[in-house]
Amino acid sequence: MQFRKQIRSQMYYGAAMLLFIVLALSAAGLHGVLKFRKLTKDIRDRGHEMPLAAHLNQEVSDLRVSFSRIHQPCDFRPTVNQPIRDGAYWIDEFQFALSSVAWALDDYEHQLESISPENSSPLGDNSRERESVAKMRDSLTWLSDRTHGSERWAQDRGLLEDIDDRLNQFQDHVSDLPAYMKHRMEAFAESARTEYHTWITLSTMMTIGAVLLLVLLMRRFHNRIFRPLESLVRGSRRVASGDYDHRIEIRTDDEVAELARALNAMTANFQEIKRDLNRQVQERTSEVVRSEQMASVGFLAAGVAHEINNPLASIAWSAESLEMRIHDILECPASPIDSTREAEINDLKKYLKRIQDEAFRCKGITSGLLDFSRLGDARKAPTELTELIDGVIEMIKPLSRYRDKEIILKCDRPLRAMVNPQEIKQVVLNLVTNALDSIDPGGQVTIDLAAQDDCAALVVSDTGCGMTPDVLKNIFKPFFTRRRDGQGTGLGLSITYRIIEEHGGLITPFSGGAGLGSRFTVTLPLVQHVEKELQAA
Repeated sequence: MQFRKQIRSQMYYGAAMLLFIVLALSAAGLHGVLKFRKLTKDIRDRGHEMPLAAHLNQEVSDLRVSFSRIHQPCDFRPTVNQPIRDGAYWIDEFQFALSSVAWALDDYEHQLESISPENSSPLGDNSRERESVAKMRDSLTWLSDRTHGSERWAQDRGLLEDIDDRLNQFQDHVSDLPAYMKHRMEAFAESARTEYHTWITLSTMMTIGAVLLLVLLMRRFHNRIFRPLESLVRGSRRVASGDYDHRIEIRTDDEVAELARALNAMTANFQEIKRDLNRQVQERTSEVVRSEQMASVGFLAAGVAHEINNPLASIAWSAESLEMRIHDILECPASPIDSTREAEINDLKKYLKRIQDEAFRCKGITSGLLDFSRLGDARKAPTELTELIDGVIEMIKPLSRYRDKEIILKCDRPLRAMVNPQEIKQVVLNLVTNALDSIDPGGQVTIDLAAQDDCAALVVSDTGCGMTPDVLKNIFKPFFTRRRDGQGTGLGLSITYRIIEEHGGLITPFSGGAGLGSRFTVTLPLVQHVEKELQAA
């Protein structure tokens, strides 16, 4: 169970990292949005405050104008549109203006109170305005107390001076309100500039950090998941292509590694099953071969009887004729040798030579059969093929019937195969002599020896009479021969085929047709390939 949660854990880890990155970036964006919202609200609140402050300033100015008509009536000059008024009228006007100032101050104070005192923004700090409003409220209360109830205050010069001072202070407090706003805006601009740079830096660092985390997360996923999967796919394809010795190596400790181990175990089991099946196939093949050999005894006996019957009949006929001639010669009286007697002596020599040839032919047939039955018993050893072929060529060249025919050996480098030297020498001898017998004087036989994958490829080609499709079809059958001289037992290529098969090799004949020459290709496993198979077994 410990392997089944590794990839899931990696996915959970990646999801957590992505969630962290998204939350961090979302928090930064949300903070910026909230700051912007708060700034917008502060500016809106201050925007509502400024008209009220201007209105309060205007009402205070009107109050001062009304008070100046009471305090210094000589400065007032009536006009056509402004008739002369008495003192009671100006006092009433002053009271109305004072009420208007009170209302304007109430509106301004209500606006200040609508701003939360917990607002820490420079724009939201209205403590100085509140202090000014408190002082203006005191002054307004003092004015109301001194001017309410009677009209005598308008005759008291000292009180009028005090009221004038109070109005001047009130006017100063109202005039300070825009200055407070200006100072707050300057402080806000400085604070916003500092906070802007701070958050720009933090946002940049968070973005860089998020990108780095994404890169690290992608690298982690690549190393922990994607790269093992790629190795698994490549290894599976390699095994599927036939390289059953390959093993998939994954250095993680998760489900992919478990799958790789399972594939490796399956490949090993498949190799074991394959070796066992090969062994069984070889055993069954040997049994089938033995059965076929036993079944072909009749065919072989018939062939042997047919092949030996002809030379034996010739021997019997020659012996009978020889007996009669000898009897006639012995019965005749002695006489000098004449032409008739010399002819009979020549006939005797001819019959004796025929008996000798046919006897040797029978001996060749029986020797070939013995060789055919003894295959598979010899031991194999690492053998240098070039030296072996050179030895065969040196043995063939001195023969008189091959002196006017050329043999060429081509070999790029030494090759060692696990073979029985005597049997392979017999194979080379059969192929080369067959090629030499098929060419005319002046013809050429070429022997090519080269490495081909894990095998040695021996190619014997000639410029001789070639082979027809029917000959190619039956070339390896026992007692099948189409030699031009009429000699041979037809067992040479059958023995060659059996030897190559016993060595785990392959022999392939080819010919373009009659008169186009022939080519035999023999492949034999090299020493390193055989050793590799033995180690695998």
